[in-house]
Amino acid sequence: MSVHAPRRSLSGALWKQATPPADAVKRLTQALDIHPLVATCLINRGLTTPEQAAAFLTPDLTHVPDPRPMRNLTEALHIIGRAVERRERIRIVGDYDCDGTTGLVTLRNVLRQLGVQTDDFVSYYVPDREQEGYGLNPGIIGQAAADGVQVLVSVDIGITAHREWEMARAQGIVGVCIDHHTALGSRVPADAVVVCPKQVGDAYPEKDLAACGLAWQMARALLGERPNGEAFLRSLTKLVAIGTYADLVPLSSPANRAIVAEGLRGLNSGSKNPGLSALLEVAGLRERPIGAGDLGFRLGPRINAAGRIEGTTVGIIQLFDSLTPDEARQRAQQIDAWNTERQAIQRQLVDQLEARIASQPQDDPVYVLAGNHTDGWHQGVVGIAASKVVESHHHPALVCSIRDGIAHGSGRSIPQFNLIEALQTIGQDGLFLRYGGHPAAAGFCLPVERLPELQQRINAYARQVLPPDALTRVYVADGELPLGELTLPLVESLAKLEPHGIGNPHPRFILRGHILEQRILKDQHLKLILGDGPHRAEVLWWQRREYAEQLPRQAKVEVLGRPDINVWQGRTSLQFIATDIRLAT
Repeated sequence: MSVHAPRRSLSGALWKQATPPADAVKRLTQALDIHPLVATCLINRGLTTPEQAAAFLTPDLTHVPDPRPMRNLTEALHIIGRAVERRERIRIVGDYDCDGTTGLVTLRNVLRQLGVQTDDFVSYYVPDREQEGYGLNPGIIGQAAADGVQVLVSVDIGITAHREWEMARAQGIVGVCIDHHTALGSRVPADAVVVCPKQVGDAYPEKDLAACGLAWQMARALLGERPNGEAFLRSLTKLVAIGTYADLVPLSSPANRAIVAEGLRGLNSGSKNPGLSALLEVAGLRERPIGAGDLGFRLGPRINAAGRIEGTTVGIIQLFDSLTPDEARQRAQQIDAWNTERQAIQRQLVDQLEARIASQPQDDPVYVLAGNHTDGWHQGVVGIAASKVVESHHHPALVCSIRDGIAHGSGRSIPQFNLIEALQTIGQDGLFLRYGGHPAAAGFCLPVERLPELQQRINAYARQVLPPDALTRVYVADGELPLGELTLPLVESLAKLEPHGIGNPHPRFILRGHILEQRILKDQHLKLILGDGPHRAEVLWWQRREYAEQLPRQAKVEVLGRPDINVWQGRTSLQFIATDIRLAT
């Protein structure tokens, strides 16, 4: 008996095809009057009843559960409300990324809405990425005490800062921690009022809100039934949607999905805030519809660029504080320049990483790569560079920037490897000076001499927990799409599944045909014209010109990807964006 190895694509990946029951597809199709492929995608995402599917297709802020049952929220509201009444000094400390920044701005805005003069009573602070690193530190607490701060609110940081919150309490500072960087059931600081649905004893159903989403929930509870409160909350979702999408929290979550959908509606209607309007302009989003991908690839990176290049997002907060369009435009142009600089540094670092990976044996399931900050391993860019390594090699990757004897690291992972659980497990005896993050992304720092120990420990742990095929990339197709059924109405029907992101990926289908034409675009992209009888389709495979020789004319291929509408110079056309291609048998 012969045994056949699974057939791999040109990129080395395996494909699987979801096959929901035909009667279930028919039931949803008829109940909701939707295209069968839309029904197929819904079932593949676990939405099997008409009620579940209908709610998913119509995301609305009513799908965000009332925040008041959240553990410690009532106490946090009391602390902030009392501080507002007594005009006590409040300081908001936010992380230097998009989630922390948008959460900080959200809280400042709601306090202004409540009538607090923020310059007099509410200050803010963003740690410097390079000088201070991630999270709360004793210097932040000491400065707050020296400034007479009475209430310290952290956003997107603080949930592992047991020592710092103990210091704050000893200084007479009341602490409120709004964070989501913890695994379910982890111990949270006892010296702060922690608002985090993942903590022990919290039955709140929405566990996957980003920190900015939690800040928005705080704003919702603070505003209560105030006049114009609902309209103000809807306006806040413009920023919260950017932070939510950029922080890679699941968009299968009804609350996250509703916040992002409402934020997109608001962004597409325009903004009265000069800073946000200027940001949309430099991102090239003033003259065309804004989609979820724009949050992650145009707006989020520009906000993050300030923290990556300048070390802090104070410039972003100042942008949103701009009073005139001219002031906002100048600040937005500076932010855009930081993003351009970030892109150049990132390209150079990724080249170094690829050369390092290619030049040394890589038997380890987790790549641990480190270099000196002065040699281009920029502390602000190691995280996004790690993402590129995972994208290329489908291995978890930890990339570290070494400065003054400390390795400042950022990690990205694959779905089968929970990164924050890994760091918690291997760091129980004090391996790290600091760490925090999510299953897919985390930050940490440790003495440089302990890097070999980190590499040994995390790979030993990975070998224990990873299944044998975990390092083989697997793509899942939602179904097959005959070439003749690739139409504009189908793409418009599939758009009902938006917004797409983590937990709700773009639908992927398998398209079959012969290659009738092939072109290389801009020396890097591959364009194919696929044919099947009388039907034709334009296929684009971005950044994959290296496979051109394996895809000659008349070759019969299977393309895994998604249909898309391209608008160029006023002309609308249909195209199929390839994720992967394999030669047909």
